[in-house]
Amino acid sequence: MVSCSNPLDAYWMIQQAIASDDPVIFFEPKRRYHEKGEVDPDGRPMPLHQARVVKSGSDLTLLTYGPMVRTCVEAALAASEEGRHVEVVDLRSLSPLDEHTIVESVTRTGRAVVVHEAVKNLGLGAEIAARVQEKCFFSLEAPVLRVTGYDLPYPPSHLEQGYLPDLDRVLDAVDRALAY
Repeated sequence: MVSCSNPLDAYWMIQQAIASDDPVIFFEPKRRYHEKGEVDPDGRPMPLHQARVVKSGSDLTLLTYGPMVRTCVEAALAASEEGRHVEVVDLRSLSPLDEHTIVESVTRTGRAVVVHEAVKNLGLGAEIAARVQEKCFFSLEAPVLRVTGYDLPYPPSHLEQGYLPDLDRVLDAVDRALAY
């Protein structure tokens, strides 16, 4: 299962998914359909199941995927104005997870916040938080926090902005994690 966060990943990941001998579920975030970005058809794609560090940081790691990557980058930039260095990791592959990149980042920063659009209860963020807790326990300086959609049925399109995690909710979690 993979989820693209930008036009370049969309271009390469769909081709890699089609060419894969294994079945691949490709999540297409409809909010990104009309997003523009540079794509080099002659370039070299990242491996399909490898996470990407979008923004480096040393104080906290935001683990996210799909449309939430942009929100997390905005949160990291806002936090940098206050002298906080937040790293953003685009998971890209949801199954299998690139645990190596996740563990390396969280071990270095000591804090993790998982951000995704799905509900909190039984969402992928719970699995990611559990793995971070298991693999990075002695490096963690704060509990792993999650910023997610609310535990409600997904609302109609005209109400989804109130449901989805936004900049303020992500920054609130960053502040809570850094307060430990």
